[in-house]
Amino acid sequence: MDARARGLPFYPYKNKEFYEFYGIMIGDGSLYHSRNCKYFFTISEGEYEYALYIAGLAKLLTGKEIRIKYRAKAYRIEFKSKQLFNIFTTLGFPVGKKSDTIIIPPMLLESNNINWIIRGIFDTNGSMLFFSSKPGIKEYPTIEITSKSLILLNQIGYVLQKRYDIKSHLKNQIKRIS
Repeated sequence: MDARARGLPFYPYKNKEFYEFYGIMIGDGSLYHSRNCKYFFTISEGEYEYALYIAGLAKLLTGKEIRIKYRAKAYRIEFKSKQLFNIFTTLGFPVGKKSDTIIIPPMLLESNNINWIIRGIFDTNGSMLFFSSKPGIKEYPTIEITSKSLILLNQIGYVLQKRYDIKSHLKNQIKRIS
């Protein structure tokens, strides 16, 4: 009997929705676990339509109704799921603060669905296509992504080069306050 027949969400590693949701969590999501707030997911997003889209992915993965709240000038998608929480933590997703430690797990990095993780990350932390000036090129097409995790940025560069022959450059623009 498969997971759906037992009333459970489908096995996540085989579907693009899980991979995209994982990328969204890398970009704007957090996992929390405490005595009062067990197995809690939260994702902050600025646009309501995209918040609805994320809530739809979460509902598909958990089979639960998902709450969207507006707080601190952003929409928040909040839900509890012990099963999905355990999958994320088994893959190494950090509980609590993650900004400089987040990575794409090796198991997912080599998957045929890695492009969906990259999509989720770009949707949350990437820029739209814009044109910048480069020496000898007046309007050079550019996209950017920001993260405090240098490992994550290197992983994204690796995927873009390996799969799409897109070269990337890593800029370290951390400002230090003395």
